[in-house]
Amino acid sequence: MIEIIVNGKRTTIPKGLNVKEMIKVLEYSGEGFALALNGTFVALSTYATTMIKDNDSIEILAPVQGG
Repeated sequence: MIEIIVNGKRTTIPKGLNVKEMIKVLEYSGEGFALALNGTFVALSTYATTMIKDNDSIEILAPVQGG
C-alpha cells in the first residue's frame, strides 16, 4: 500500500497502480474530468502508462456548468 493525496485528502491505495487503475480503485466514474499528477496535466491517452508513486499529489477536476 502507498499513500497519495487526492484533491487535498490523504488516502491509501495499492502499490503499483497506473492512473487508469487508480481511478477505478477510487471509484471515480464517467468521463469529462481532467487529472493532474504533481501539478502536471495527464493526457487520457497516457493513463494506462502513467504510474502512481508514494506521496504523489493528484487533482481530479470535473467541469463546472453555469453561466
